[in-house]
Amino acid sequence: MNFNVVFHVDLNDPKRLNLAFDNVANYMAFLDETPGGSAASLVMLGNGPVVNLFAKRPENADLEARGRQLMENGLSIRLCSNALRKFEISPEQVWEGCTVVPAGIPELVKLQNEGYCYLKP
Repeated sequence: MNFNVVFHVDLNDPKRLNLAFDNVANYMAFLDETPGGSAASLVMLGNGPVVNLFAKRPENADLEARGRQLMENGLSIRLCSNALRKFEISPEQVWEGCTVVPAGIPELVKLQNEGYCYLKP
């Protein structure tokens, strides 16, 4: 069974991003209890206005701390270059550990073609 998941976030809503982080944390806990599940790959893909929440800004400090903890536990956070450009955020302004991909939607398609399950919290 394939346990790889891509969590898609796109709204500039801290509550919604926290919900997505809850989903990731709960899934990680499930994997820890599942034989063979610990090898799963978890990706959070952000495109659209949500990229504002991944910028290094004082108002994003709590989200950043939570995201960093999840990244330390294996979550890969990927952000859309097109969205960053649209919202005038340089790649250097996003949280350390995040990866900037050329385009969010093609990245989602690629991951789904690789067998990742798509979730939209």
